[in-house]
Amino acid sequence: MKPLTTTYVSIDKESLDEGSKLDFDVYSANPSKTHMSLHLQSGSVLNHEQRQNLEAIERLYIVKEALPKYKKFIKEHIKKAHDGAVNDVEARTVDIYVNATKAVNDIFSNPESLKNVKAIHHVVDDLVDTVLQDDMAIETLLKLIAHDYYTHTHSINVSIYALSFGAFLKMDDAKLKDLGVSALMHDLGKSKIALEIINKPGKLTDEEFTELKKHPLVGYLLAKRLGVSSPDVLSGIKHHHEKVDGTGYPDRIKGEELSLFAKIIGICDIFDALSTKRSYKDPLSTFETLYLMKQHMSHHLDMKLLDEFIKMFKRQEKDSSLP
Repeated sequence: MKPLTTTYVSIDKESLDEGSKLDFDVYSANPSKTHMSLHLQSGSVLNHEQRQNLEAIERLYIVKEALPKYKKFIKEHIKKAHDGAVNDVEARTVDIYVNATKAVNDIFSNPESLKNVKAIHHVVDDLVDTVLQDDMAIETLLKLIAHDYYTHTHSINVSIYALSFGAFLKMDDAKLKDLGVSALMHDLGKSKIALEIINKPGKLTDEEFTELKKHPLVGYLLAKRLGVSSPDVLSGIKHHHEKVDGTGYPDRIKGEELSLFAKIIGICDIFDALSTKRSYKDPLSTFETLYLMKQHMSHHLDMKLLDEFIKMFKRQEKDSSLP
């Protein structure tokens, strides 16, 4: 066991395919997050049993110094998936995605650091600039999305969906960057909620759910303390669990009282939660998720906005090789 004197960076375990040869050590943390254990050694080839065992581990890490090797590994992962070379857009997007993973991990580890919120802004600037320059960047980002749910990757996934949707809605770049920041930070308040509640498999007790429901307000207050002043950004953080019928939380606002950012992040938040794997449920397909949202969440979501979200996926399926 190694104490946390070294800087560790969380990675997407979905990128570790059976048969992958690793050029970096992979670590897992003990439940209290005070020590790291070497889980996979550099030079090893991931066999079937090892890949299966990864499903029981919430999060994997590498040391910060191994980031260049991990980025190269991810690029090879995309190359294999595409059965071809990684182009410049894909390579640049991979770099940004890995940087986003580190930035989100850092801000959840230390949610009161001004340095960490600046890193979030920098990552979003890079994401938006890349997306606006080339539509292929959105395809690459959607292919990189992790399919297992945990708070950090969920925040990145929601940000990617929100940026893709914002670009589809033809938001200007300044608005798009604010949306990306709000989406990346929308669950920041969970950093102050007990891990036993955040990571609990299955249904929460009433007391646990009451505690979890504090996270939008806690995240809003943390963001304000870090100097976030944009009403749009703050509303996305505070109100992404509000519902159009006024039964959401924390303020029970409804309808047109909800900001566009809150509505967009609310849609993306639910979409990712339903379409990613949890310890207690299998993921729904994109079609199943959108169908469920459309048929059963009219009291919750802005249906006109959801229709546009569905159109975005239809266009991507038509114009790309996305499954």
